[in-house]
Amino acid sequence: MSQHKALALHVKAALAADDAALAKIRQYTLRDFTPDELQLREYVLAHNCIDRDNECFDEALLDNFATTLLGKGVYVTHPTSWRSDGGPAEGKVFDTRTEMMSLADARALLNEPNLQLPPDRTQVKVLYASAYYARTEDNASLLIKQDAGIAGDVSIGFTAPSPQPIYDNDNRQLTAVRWPAPGQALEMSLVWLGAQQGARAVKNARHQSNPEHTMELTKEQIDALKEKAANNEKAAISLAALKTALGDNATLLDDPASLARLVTDGKSYKASLVDDIVGMERQLKITGDDEPSVSASKEFLSAMPVDRLVAMQKGLEARLPTNHGIKGANPNPPPAGSQEAPADSPINNPAFSA
Repeated sequence: MSQHKALALHVKAALAADDAALAKIRQYTLRDFTPDELQLREYVLAHNCIDRDNECFDEALLDNFATTLLGKGVYVTHPTSWRSDGGPAEGKVFDTRTEMMSLADARALLNEPNLQLPPDRTQVKVLYASAYYARTEDNASLLIKQDAGIAGDVSIGFTAPSPQPIYDNDNRQLTAVRWPAPGQALEMSLVWLGAQQGARAVKNARHQSNPEHTMELTKEQIDALKEKAANNEKAAISLAALKTALGDNATLLDDPASLARLVTDGKSYKASLVDDIVGMERQLKITGDDEPSVSASKEFLSAMPVDRLVAMQKGLEARLPTNHGIKGANPNPPPAGSQEAPADSPINNPAFSA
């Protein structure tokens, strides 16, 4: 028999633009605004748990963010991202706070049942950010999408010292690292999926005992949450493996266009190496000149890494007859009396071999 936990929440669709909120907002506006002219929204922006990038924030750094984020912009995409045009902001942060809570409470708040703390922490620290948007004709779609929970994931842009290693209770270093203080928040952005699990617009939820606001999760809902968490974990593992494989070039993940060009150039270079080697092998009678032999040789060579192909190329060049003026010269010379094609012609160039 399945058991259920009652999750008691006090739910509001959005923050109220009351006098206290309007007083905080007024320091950033050039005129007074009425509550109907603004939409206010509260976000869980960051926490000290291990995120999808295998990183976490130090609690002191989250406090730095709470101080330095005030007055900063809310963007649709990080302004420093290759996908962004740099602005302007769609909203502005007017209030922040941090709150300590248990891991169980954080999992419920963030709707992340697999949220994990580093082994040297027992409490979750959450950074909240409240932002305001001016209601205009051009942003009506964005505001409605936020109300619908469609455009609600958020991410923080920041500066901080280099991440530091984390150790478990047996003093073993983990693969996860921690961003330390001091640092500052530069902006927050609406994104498709933030690195911080659960970083999103929230319903200003608070635990309380009023049974009228009790929300009970069914087994189907719990299973759906588990499946979502598992898929997110697989994606995080794949991204971490890709970053490891790229090494110092991992920053290319933020510039897919440049990465795509490098991949295309790399494939072209490898194809050129294969063609060059096949041409020299045909000249040295290692590979036959018939189409099946050439195709089989290309298929075999294409599976090799580039460094191995470069070594093979150099080795074959050293074996070429010295009386040829160019490597990989035409292995099928023309009949006597016919005119020889120029040495730089595609006919004699192994890069153009069939």
